[in-house]
Amino acid sequence: MTLPPELAKPIDCLMIDNFDSFTWNLYQQLCLLGANVTVIRNDDIPASALPELNIRNLIVSPGPGHPHTDSGISRDAIRHFAGKVPVLGVCMGLECIVDVYGGEISYAGEIKHGKLSPIRHDQRGIFRDIPQSILSTRYHSLSASLATLPSELMVTCATEESGVIMGVRHRTLTVEAVQYHPESILSQAGDTLLRNFLALRGGTWTENPESRVLDPSLPPFPFEALKGKLEDTPAARAQVTTILTKISAQRTKDVARAKSTPGMSPSDVSALLAMHVAPPLVDLIPRLRARRPALMAEIKRASPSKSDIAPSANAALQARTYALSGASVISVLTEPTWFKGSLLDMRLARQAIDNLPHRPAILRKDFILDEYQIAEARLHGADTVLLIVAMLVPERLKELYAYSLSLGMEPLVEVNSAKEMNIALELGAKVIGINNRNLNDFTVDMSTTSRLAGMVKERDVILCALSGISSAEVVRQYAEEGVAAVLVGESLMKAKNTKAFIHQLLDWPVQDTGTEPRVSLVKICGVRDVDEAKAVAHAGADMIGVVFAPGSKRRVSIDVARDIANAVRTLRFEASVKGKVEDGPVPQLHGQEQSFTDVNEGWFTGHARRLLSSPDRPLVVGVFQNHTLEEILSIVSSVQLDLVQLHGKEPLEWSKHIPVPVIRAFHVSANGGGLEDLTRPGLHEFVLLDSQRPCDGLSGGSGTLVDWNLAADVVKRGELSGGSESTVSGETQQDGVLKKSTSNTDNDTSSSDFGMPIILAGGLTPENVANAIEDVRPWAVDVSGGVETSDGKRKDLSKVSAFIQAVKEVHLL
Repeated sequence: MTLPPELAKPIDCLMIDNFDSFTWNLYQQLCLLGANVTVIRNDDIPASALPELNIRNLIVSPGPGHPHTDSGISRDAIRHFAGKVPVLGVCMGLECIVDVYGGEISYAGEIKHGKLSPIRHDQRGIFRDIPQSILSTRYHSLSASLATLPSELMVTCATEESGVIMGVRHRTLTVEAVQYHPESILSQAGDTLLRNFLALRGGTWTENPESRVLDPSLPPFPFEALKGKLEDTPAARAQVTTILTKISAQRTKDVARAKSTPGMSPSDVSALLAMHVAPPLVDLIPRLRARRPALMAEIKRASPSKSDIAPSANAALQARTYALSGASVISVLTEPTWFKGSLLDMRLARQAIDNLPHRPAILRKDFILDEYQIAEARLHGADTVLLIVAMLVPERLKELYAYSLSLGMEPLVEVNSAKEMNIALELGAKVIGINNRNLNDFTVDMSTTSRLAGMVKERDVILCALSGISSAEVVRQYAEEGVAAVLVGESLMKAKNTKAFIHQLLDWPVQDTGTEPRVSLVKICGVRDVDEAKAVAHAGADMIGVVFAPGSKRRVSIDVARDIANAVRTLRFEASVKGKVEDGPVPQLHGQEQSFTDVNEGWFTGHARRLLSSPDRPLVVGVFQNHTLEEILSIVSSVQLDLVQLHGKEPLEWSKHIPVPVIRAFHVSANGGGLEDLTRPGLHEFVLLDSQRPCDGLSGGSGTLVDWNLAADVVKRGELSGGSESTVSGETQQDGVLKKSTSNTDNDTSSSDFGMPIILAGGLTPENVANAIEDVRPWAVDVSGGVETSDGKRKDLSKVSAFIQAVKEVHLL
């Protein structure tokens, strides 16, 4: 590959960032010491480009996770540059160096996050001129294992109180590493350590005699006196409080606290469930069987092993993105202490996808140990819960499993060993997840799924693989071994383009957005009688509006409206008998050909697509303005309207009670106001923009143009951008006035490429409608006065024909 300009020149100090916030601290400290540091992420360049780099030294930064799964090109860089230039690893960097030379990275025997430990060192290399017993700041649960430390490496420092390895060095090459964070403000002698590293040159210790690494006069490092204090053995591990034990103890306290919350006692929760306050369920099993492999996409801000992953993640936005990208299940971490999740996250995730036609199942991912947690999960919108075999005795697991089933939720039962798999099978679990992560020490072994998958063959069990999954190769391997679904969290939370990453990860074909042109629909409003309606229909109108608004000169009686609706239905029936639609081929929405069944799309996009694909047109629209709901329902029933247009100040909730699709008019003021709730899903199916009358704040009949630039911006923002709501950062509306948004929506996944489907009204004529469509790109256009006779008493059929022809001649790509 061709290196970018900043990497094509000689580099003083190259630092590989393993996606860790400490990288910035390390960078700043090095710069203050006079180094000229160039930082690249561990996935910025391929390993094949490493020989093209010209660097003076290499630093591998801290980072979350395990070197096998989370270090990117770090290990390749160590292999390439060791022996050529000085190499320093910090935290994850040490683990990468040990792994490169054949050592094992395993549980350190203790969990340290933001804790200080005094260390002893060998006074050589980077520890030259540093006093003993300095304090080191530790953020890790993994460490090098002495039992597997390769002969090429030597221990350079360890903790005084526990003997955990804190530093290693190559015996002949200028390769050093520390497990702790010398860049931390609490770590002592960090400047000296880094200054010693920056003074190194070349790739061997023989080129650096001042480092004293090869000085025989120095006493050997007394590691033998320290190493027995905390050994990495099964017996030693059994005596250490594991991460799972700590989490379980904390969740027990959390549950007790939640039960004592006023209004949320166990009896309160039971009463709320009995009232059917909880939203309806979807069945987990059909969701997982809809695709193979199915995706269980996880919302995870942090974890015990990796600390912060995406601490500022918006659960609702992430859930919507997952749903529109093809996820079958959305897993929401609700544990607050280590994972920074909450029940509110889960509820918001559920609300964000509730209006999708094939919404994913919501999984409460937590450490469930009490029926109360299952009940509150159901109350807050979960469809299923996680039950972890490792933290429950079999009898308790059986009780919780049965209780979950009693609430209609098939649990996901998690296992990590053959023993746990047998327990899950004896339980009768229908959905079993094999966790590649050992919850006692949070180490990941990707072969765990492969080893246990064979135990469910010939059984009616949906097998899921959990944790550490970040590549299509792994997913393909698991699928061949019988895995039906994969749970992916961290990789998705870090993905720059979620939808593209998902399709690449699961080998799903990219949906063809196509180049089929589309044409806007036409609504001719204010039709007064049957003859006019027939003429408008024959001219090619897609919708015919009959007005019931009091005071309108175009208002018709219920009897006339009924006659018009009957006449239009007769025309539709005659057209269907002939096997054709009067206005020609049915136009297609750009980008709406689906590659899968049960694909989700936005609320407004879905309704627009379905109406477009229906041959039953024209449709009769009843236009109401400030009628009562009872009046609207009565007229809908009497006239048999196809759609209702609410053109006044009717409450949003009325749309839920009207038995036909609803178009809601938004009265756009001169300054762009009047757009509140424009993209709110789940109520009205279509939106119409019309110019507001200054006299009463309503719209219609003024002949005034809507600001086309504003309308185009509404379309461009799309229904999922949040462009019609106020946001905490980058406010997009103030008092209903649309303003420029500064929020980043690059990772949001819209359901179509053509934006928010709107009906554009206000001042349109045969002469300007083509320009309006080209500028705004509306889904449909609405006209009334612009196609009437000069006296305004009837429709001018020549203008109607000219208007429709002008619309249909504009093909939007």
